[in-house]
Amino acid sequence: MTANVQPRGDASLLARRLRELRERGVVRLTQTELGRALADDTGPLSAASISMWEKPDGERLPPASRLEAYARLFCTRRSFESRPPRMLADGELTGEEQSRYQELLRELLDLRELADTHSAKDAAWQPQSMWDFPDGSQITLVCSRMPDERRPVSAEPGNLQYVRLSAFADLDTLVDIYGAIRAFNPNSRVVITAAQDLTKRDVTNHMVVIGSQAWEIVSRWSSRIFPIPIDPADPDERGSIVVRPKDGAEQEFPYTITDGQLVEDVGFFARGANPSAPLRTLTVCGGITTRGVHGAALCFIDWEMRDRNQQYLIPRFPDGSTYCIVMKVPVVNGDPLASDLSKEENLLYEWSDAEAGTE
Repeated sequence: MTANVQPRGDASLLARRLRELRERGVVRLTQTELGRALADDTGPLSAASISMWEKPDGERLPPASRLEAYARLFCTRRSFESRPPRMLADGELTGEEQSRYQELLRELLDLRELADTHSAKDAAWQPQSMWDFPDGSQITLVCSRMPDERRPVSAEPGNLQYVRLSAFADLDTLVDIYGAIRAFNPNSRVVITAAQDLTKRDVTNHMVVIGSQAWEIVSRWSSRIFPIPIDPADPDERGSIVVRPKDGAEQEFPYTITDGQLVEDVGFFARGANPSAPLRTLTVCGGITTRGVHGAALCFIDWEMRDRNQQYLIPRFPDGSTYCIVMKVPVVNGDPLASDLSKEENLLYEWSDAEAGTE
């Protein structure tokens, strides 16, 4: 699997889940601390082993006995009431904790089985497009609904010429992405909804968020577990995309206006595992204005640029990682163009959660 497409049932999913348990559980543990907490009769588990299991592109899987230890440690907050943490014995777990233990163990073993049975056919699979989701799952396209004062009269249900989608922002981008997704996924059901109307069913599909305003809404519940370093606040208000990495200085990328005309916008594209459904994906196309949003999508839709840009992306990020790229979007007489991402001057910023590395 390549990093520019959706994560699938391979080792990267198990690696991501193990790292999530260590870093985002009750307390954040170092690999050394976790190794001590998972100790058995042979002694502590080495930090090197944990590091290997947490690598998205790693080839070594943890044995089932170690996953049982993970489940026992992380099934209850009481494991972390002492320092160092300790696994509770069966007799110490409450009924609710036993249920959580069984649930977590089954999840980890299922992810291990998916990785272990990853077929040769899957290993040889190559995507046809960034918009190719071959598992046949539903796909949710998410836009922002415009405020009342900006909606056309056709957006009012009582109007005889009512058009539901006319209340949505970023319609140009929505139409292009919808066409690309339908072309590569003819048998998948595609749902179009406003970010303000998302349901539990919607967010467990492959999800494509279109527009910075829609991402601002979605990020309220997803940013903690989909931590791209792009400030989700509406960039149109300040005229720039702001990047705030955990380690490093804040960077701001503004649009360019010449003689009163927008000549260059800024867009971003992000993808990773869907926080609400790890076997599905979350994709975000954002920008300062609608041209930036559209340009970010066109990078992988425009027939002259899509293959070149996809080939650029393939070696950039490890399999199964969450990543984002910020790019310049040229604007010619109001129309955005797809940037050539292989040209250094067009790429403003890139980030992957794999860059954090290991301890």
